[in-house]
Amino acid sequence: MTDRYEIAWFHQYSQQLNQLLSAKISSASGRLLVMYNQDWSHLNVDDHSGDKGITTVMLVISGVTESDSGLYFCGTKSENSKTSKMHFEKPIRLQIEGGVTTKERALMFGGVGLAVLVFFLATVIAGGIIHYRGWQKGWAAAKRSSLMNHKSDK
Repeated sequence: MTDRYEIAWFHQYSQQLNQLLSAKISSASGRLLVMYNQDWSHLNVDDHSGDKGITTVMLVISGVTESDSGLYFCGTKSENSKTSKMHFEKPIRLQIEGGVTTKERALMFGGVGLAVLVFFLATVIAGGIIHYRGWQKGWAAAKRSSLMNHKSDK
């Protein structure tokens, strides 16, 4: 943006082109002033100000969702331009694939919790069976031992 004074970001999705925001460089402070923002909680700009002023401006999208997919266009106007045409660079494609919704996340964690519960119950049941069988074998061995002692006494 070395010789630019105005910037705008546009989003194209499903054959619709929407202006997201626009900003101008203040002649007094040299800072970027946002003039229009479609959604302040979701969109913002980050300017990289240096000794030579603002050279780079980035669009920042917070909490990206699937509806943010599409083409993004950045347009600039030059201060020295005799026309008020906006110049655009190549579009940037944002594609969101396989986003996990809150419901899907709850189902995943619920499934993990259910698996842990099943494992715990299986361990307790298996332990109970092993204990019971061991107790039965011990009881049977004690009976045999007792019978042998009784036979030897006679």
